[in-house]
Amino acid sequence: MTPPHYTIAVGGIDTDVGKSYVTGLFARWLVQQGRNVTTLKLVQTGCSETSDDILLHRKLMGQPLSEFDRDGTTCPYLFPYPASPLLSARMVGKEIDPAVLDQSLTTLQARYEWLLVEGAGGLLVPLNPNLLLLDYFASRKLPLLLVCSPRLGSINHTRLSLEAVKNRNIPLLGLAYNLFGDHPREIVQDTLRECRKALVDYGFADTLVLVPDLKESASAAWQTLATAAAHIA
Repeated sequence: MTPPHYTIAVGGIDTDVGKSYVTGLFARWLVQQGRNVTTLKLVQTGCSETSDDILLHRKLMGQPLSEFDRDGTTCPYLFPYPASPLLSARMVGKEIDPAVLDQSLTTLQARYEWLLVEGAGGLLVPLNPNLLLLDYFASRKLPLLLVCSPRLGSINHTRLSLEAVKNRNIPLLGLAYNLFGDHPREIVQDTLRECRKALVDYGFADTLVLVPDLKESASAAWQTLATAAAHIA
């Protein structure tokens, strides 16, 4: 009997919000549960040769680079200029082809039980002149884990992102609230409260994972996301 396959998209309310850390930490938890898992970075800008985000994923997972990392399958588009995928590709005379992204997706799905697909930038960043990142996720019917943070502007960005997700009928696994950085306690608590309220206001389950979470409940939180993903699949 063929084992079930689970593919999850990891997106963010903005750039540099912690998508790569959340992707790597979730993958590490799955590894610790004995799952066969890998990650896919659809496109990365601002680096060359091997994707920095893939390197971070493998470090967090405690694994060396795989054959799919070395041949570019886990990051099919890599551009040196740090900008949107659209602009970075254009600056080297290329255009991102969704068929190339699909090839990586299907190749890795055939090999792994769990696949975590990390986006680039915010949800509505353009991949090419006719395709936004979130629309790619929607067309491939990928459930989404959305990464947010306590930095100023996050309440607005979280609500805008949730509205875009709801309008596309994308299943939402929950929010990963990234606490990394030096943030005033009052803002951390208020933003957390408002993010939970936003989930309820938009009709989503109140599922929120604190990252990093030093409490013993951390494993239970990741388990909640995994269970939700399995239920959607």
